Amino acid sequence: MRIPCALLSVSLLLGSLAAQQCRFRDPVFPTVTRTNGIVYGNAINQFTNQPEDLLLDLYQPTGDTAAARPAFVVVHGGGFVGGSRGMGAMVGVCNRLASAGYVAISIDYRLGQAGIPTTPQVVQDAVHDFQAAVRWLRANAGTHRVDPTRIAALGGSAGAATVMSSAYTSTDEGNSGNPGFSSRVRMVVELWGALPVLDSMQAGEPPLFITHGTADQTVAFSEALALVARAQAVGLPYEFHPIVGAGHSAWTEFGQFYFDDALAFAWQHLDLAPLAGLSVRPGFASPGVVELDQHGLGGDFYVLGYSTGPANLPVPGVGLLGLDPAGLLVVGTSLLPTTARITTVTTTVPVPAGLGGTAAWWQGLEAGVIVRLTNALATPF
Repeated sequence: MRIPCALLSVSLLLGSLAAQQCRFRDPVFPTVTRTNGIVYGNAINQFTNQPEDLLLDLYQPTGDTAAARPAFVVVHGGGFVGGSRGMGAMVGVCNRLASAGYVAISIDYRLGQAGIPTTPQVVQDAVHDFQAAVRWLRANAGTHRVDPTRIAALGGSAGAATVMSSAYTSTDEGNSGNPGFSSRVRMVVELWGALPVLDSMQAGEPPLFITHGTADQTVAFSEALALVARAQAVGLPYEFHPIVGAGHSAWTEFGQFYFDDALAFAWQHLDLAPLAGLSVRPGFASPGVVELDQHGLGGDFYVLGYSTGPANLPVPGVGLLGLDPAGLLVVGTSLLPTTARITTVTTTVPVPAGLGGTAAWWQGLEAGVIVRLTNALATPF
């Protein structure tokens, strides 16, 4: 049964309705499940010459049913001689990511010894361990419902140097565990770190999100400027967020003012619109209304489509069309508001009586820096 055209008299509301929470932006999940002390690899400690188990803590949104979720590997700082996966900042970052719907792991890695200068071997050990952790995620993607194509890295200070060295420098996978899987990440969030070999960064490598305090006395602010210059020179996608007046390890400032920017960077570069760009509010009925929230980057153009049936048609460069082209109609267009980095526009569709036993199918399109089809949703009446 075709839903009558009367249903297609719609209204667009920008901020006049309480926006539904958006996965990957908001704390959609009120609780997080943390599993501590999982062994993800094993490697020889160069200072003891003994094998060392490598441990991680796994954070997941409690009650989540999504089949394949994006993930972050979070790497602590500490000058390559200290720090741990359970540091307060690591716990806070991972909880915030998991509450928004990501899977997050916080890892330990082999450390050098205090009082002994950090050598390239110490850094390489950390890089190899990080790479083993990425491979662990892919090796266990089915068990933990991780999308192996959507893995990002976040590191602070020495952790930032570790993840950048892996993303832009390392050609050696090491032997810390989980061979046979890729250790490549799709994007990098680096906080107050430095890339030891700047010239190794090339076009086509993972996009880079940079945050650094202008008054950092541990890793000079000039290191961030050098990263920006290199990214510009080779055409690597990046964002740069200097924290004016902040020193080293400005976790409070990052959490308060720049975490949302990092999530918007992830929305674009982990390609999250096809997973969570469209949501429908409960309570739709015939007669009644359907309220649909489309989420995306502020300022992007928005299109909402409707069809009487589903489809599964690849559209090269745009995504997967989930609406039957034979019954496809455009029911709403607008610009996403610029009030935040990831924003929402709400479309209200009146539903006439007499539609019991039918269903409508909906899908959005986000067009801006990226042009992507959202997820497709059904509203059965």
